[in-house]
Amino acid sequence: MEEGPGVGPAEPGGPPQPDADGEEVTPRENITDPELLALADRILEDTGFDIRQYKERPLKRRLAVRLRSCKLAGYRDYADLLASDPQEYPKLFDSLTINVTKFYRNPESYQAVAQDVLPVLSEGWDQRMPLSFWSAGCSSGEEPYSMAIMWAEFQRRQGLSGQAAVAATDIDRACLEKARLGVYEWSCLDEMPRDLVDRHFSKEGGKYAVSPEIRKLVRFQRAELLEPSPFRQVDLIFCRNVLIYFNRASQETVFRHFRQSLKPGGFLVLGKVETMTGQAKESFVSFDAKERIYRRSR
Repeated sequence: MEEGPGVGPAEPGGPPQPDADGEEVTPRENITDPELLALADRILEDTGFDIRQYKERPLKRRLAVRLRSCKLAGYRDYADLLASDPQEYPKLFDSLTINVTKFYRNPESYQAVAQDVLPVLSEGWDQRMPLSFWSAGCSSGEEPYSMAIMWAEFQRRQGLSGQAAVAATDIDRACLEKARLGVYEWSCLDEMPRDLVDRHFSKEGGKYAVSPEIRKLVRFQRAELLEPSPFRQVDLIFCRNVLIYFNRASQETVFRHFRQSLKPGGFLVLGKVETMTGQAKESFVSFDAKERIYRRSR
């Protein structure tokens, strides 16, 4: 399961972000319930998913859905259930996540990459060779097309002639077919600056089609993150809000594949509630802690 399709958590960091109910997501200091914090520690230890990043009231409301479904009295009982039945985790994540994927979702992440990462990648770059990007767990295509648009804007501002090639992978064939069409409802674009929409989309029968110039930068294919990566010498990987669906051992496997795929010094962008785990910390260094941007160290 990659992004689930179109599944990602409400994300913290920077200005508080609204969750699905209009609540704000704020830092972990807002959670004071000791049993809830103990449950959060269990989830973090098992999966690397830090629920302490959520505001306490909406978090409790969503957890209550699982407690009622499992006929449990409290967080301690639920922590025991998670320890004995890991198959409960996907149901928990579904209750905590916002089932939506959008263009430029969490635009501050794209801003950080455009302002801080792309200049590093383009410094001393032989423009005869395209930069290599990978959207791992691309769902229905919003993320890889956003990466291509981000690059096109950077290229335009810097007056560069070289190109970037965006590989986009998922395990869901239906999502990949939708992604290849490149046609979306306005609700998928409402976080993107309007000038970018005007520049890179055309309106077709009430929907918005990605421009041919952007579509030609992106190539979709089916791939499983737990299998050896089909890519090498990648400059930049986006894998946001995907690893929360993997246990620790699987996360280690994915990070190992990412390390093998990236060039030395290449960049990896995770979702803001995701963390670098285990031995992966030996292969990646933090580049932007707030935006969860890492760099392959060796």
